[in-house]
Amino acid sequence: MCVKCIEDNLLTTNFINMKKNVFRLGLGVVLVTMLASCAKLGDMQPEYFNVNPNPLEVKAGKVEGTIAAKFPEKYFVKKAVIDITPVLRYEGGEAVGTTVSYQGEKVKGNDETIQYKAGGEGSMNFSFDYVPEMANSVLTLRFKAVVGSDEVEIPDLDIAVGCIATSTLASGANVKPAFAKDNFVRDTKELTEADVMFQIQQADVKNNDDVKALLKAEKDAAACDRRVVNGVSVVSAASPDGGAELNEKLAANRQKNTESFLKKQKSQAALDAQYIAQDWEGFQKLVNESNVKDKDLILRVLSSYADTETREKEIKNLSAAYTELASEILPKLRRSHITLDVTLKGKTDEEILALAENKPDSLNVEELMFAAKLACQAGNKEAAAKYTEANAKQNASDWRTSNNVAAIDLAKGDIAASQEALNQSVNNGGADKAEANFNLGLIALTNNDTEAAKQYFSKSAGVENLNEGQAVLYLEEGDYAKAVEAFGDTKSNNAGLAQILVGSYENAKNILNSVEKKDATTYYLLAICAARTAQDNDLFNNLRQAVAMDSNYASRAKSDLEFAKYWTVETFQAIAK
Repeated sequence: MCVKCIEDNLLTTNFINMKKNVFRLGLGVVLVTMLASCAKLGDMQPEYFNVNPNPLEVKAGKVEGTIAAKFPEKYFVKKAVIDITPVLRYEGGEAVGTTVSYQGEKVKGNDETIQYKAGGEGSMNFSFDYVPEMANSVLTLRFKAVVGSDEVEIPDLDIAVGCIATSTLASGANVKPAFAKDNFVRDTKELTEADVMFQIQQADVKNNDDVKALLKAEKDAAACDRRVVNGVSVVSAASPDGGAELNEKLAANRQKNTESFLKKQKSQAALDAQYIAQDWEGFQKLVNESNVKDKDLILRVLSSYADTETREKEIKNLSAAYTELASEILPKLRRSHITLDVTLKGKTDEEILALAENKPDSLNVEELMFAAKLACQAGNKEAAAKYTEANAKQNASDWRTSNNVAAIDLAKGDIAASQEALNQSVNNGGADKAEANFNLGLIALTNNDTEAAKQYFSKSAGVENLNEGQAVLYLEEGDYAKAVEAFGDTKSNNAGLAQILVGSYENAKNILNSVEKKDATTYYLLAICAARTAQDNDLFNNLRQAVAMDSNYASRAKSDLEFAKYWTVETFQAIAK
């Protein structure tokens, strides 16, 4: 073979080898690229996610928060789509949140894109309606992943454990319900009236049936132990016609003769007598109430002229009207008006209580309401309830009686019975009454219906404990600062809880220690204060008292994150066993 042929053959062989190498290199690049885009997604790690708050908290009846996601470098492959769903798992169930999707940089879609080399960040919110079992729960992320057309399994990931449910200790049941007030008046006035009528320009007294009845009423009152005769008043008058001088003498004589008449009839009452020479005031009143001709014109004359003679002259000029006045109005003003004033003395407290206990049907609605108030003031709640229930049976049509039964049922925690009684109260006229609406608001709070509570409280102006009810409503809505303000100087479990929720533990302790009638919740809240301020002895003492008063607090404490760092402490375990 010639030299040239050998050279050509070598060149051809080298070219072929070079093409093979180039092909191998290109194929390698393609394979690397394919492997990068189809790489298997690894398991998610807890450090990729940050939960706020952690531990979870109940606020306004919900468990809410945010999850910040941070995907590391070279995790999120370019053709991946990952759906992430927050799930709150608890014994007996789970609550599923809103799914958020992320996509790789080579996916054509509208989800948030995460870079492969640089990684990336994202965030998602969660909100679950609280149920008591969630106090012992786990927040889990559930994944659904696809790379290209292939599904990739990513195991569930727990990112938060437990839920602080201290805010759920707020209770409308701890607010004093509203009792409708009685209109009890122990001593009442009895007024008996009668008129002695006179002929024109006459002063002779003539007896009549009304006067006889008044005199008999005086005699009967004097003989009754419960009645006191305060006196008899006499006002004698003349009609405003005939001239001022004549009427002055006439009215004075009518007064004198009426006094003499009463004495002759053996009236023993203290007598207060006076006269009105010309009864223009009475005249104006009678005209105003009448249908006489030219009524408006006559009234205009009275308002236009202060001088009595001018008034009389101008009215007489209205000849047709004056004739009617003379027959219909003026005779009624020629009189002595007699009033007997008697005080009826009411039953004593002792008498009312005795009758309420043994013969409630002998008392009226006001007396029975007053008896219930007396019993309550004496600390006898059973008697107060008994009298209130008797009143509701005897006076079922009075909205107050059923409202007060509802208030007693509320205080006992019987929500169903209270609702039934309030329905009756509303049907009997209590729909727009402040007390009934306030109690309906408390029931709404107990049922976690804050919107209904808000509506009822808006119609409860004037109720003594309205501010406290509003404050509990703010607690239920999660507005703790407003709740603190609304409670003011109130010393109650709810007021102490509000201070805990805003982080004012010293104020909370002062309030709770000042609660007049401490219960298990009072001591449990004090234990929480102590736990948050690392006062171990106070924690154990208060928790011990709470459990002694209500054993349910033992099981709560064992899973309550407020006491998490004490769960392994021997003293705590002995208390919450």
